[in-house]
Amino acid sequence: MRNLRPGWVLAGLIVLGYFIGLVGDLFSVCPKSIPSFCPATATDLLAQTNGIVVYLHQYYQLFTSIFVTDSPLDAGFNAVAVLIFELLGDEAFNMTRYFLVFFSTAILGNLLTLLQGPQYSSAGASGGIFGLIAALFSYSWAKENKIEVTTLIFFLAIFLSSSFLEANVNYVAHLGGAIGGFIAGPLLYRNLKPKLGDYMGLSKSSKFTETLTFYLLLGLTVGSIVQFLLFVS
Repeated sequence: MRNLRPGWVLAGLIVLGYFIGLVGDLFSVCPKSIPSFCPATATDLLAQTNGIVVYLHQYYQLFTSIFVTDSPLDAGFNAVAVLIFELLGDEAFNMTRYFLVFFSTAILGNLLTLLQGPQYSSAGASGGIFGLIAALFSYSWAKENKIEVTTLIFFLAIFLSSSFLEANVNYVAHLGGAIGGFIAGPLLYRNLKPKLGDYMGLSKSSKFTETLTFYLLLGLTVGSIVQFLLFVS
């Protein structure tokens, strides 16, 4: 467990979300509150549909849509991107900070996606991945006071290649995640600056931060499952 890298965990979660999406396609659900949406699959309702989030207050979709997809191209591209990003990582992005950045920027991207109107639907982890890349870039810029060319090239390569991945790519989620990441990087540097000055190790977060992050993500997971089950029952 000590050698377990956050990128491996995230890639595994993306693949798991794809298999959940495949299984979800096998089950038809018909919530009483939206008969016009029926018949739908469980996967359809685990993705984000703006009208359902805004008008029916099914906020779990802002979280479940990060992972659950039935597109092998989307899941495969995101998993590979995460593993490549792992090669660029900085020790400051330990497990706790990595997932705080990923989920906060992914959810920000999904919130901005709501601006695309009630009929718009989307799913995928791309917003959070762009958030991670942007956070690494802006952290390196704040730390070294120079542009990290490798990270910038990777950011542009992922952005351009994802444009041709599938039709109806959610650029708003990508942009929202990137904006969140560009903000998170300097904030992380500011928080870690005393440790950098004292040559202290950066790979360990405080016990309080680790515990808070764990229970926050656990609460989001359990809460999303409960709200989904209540919605489709």
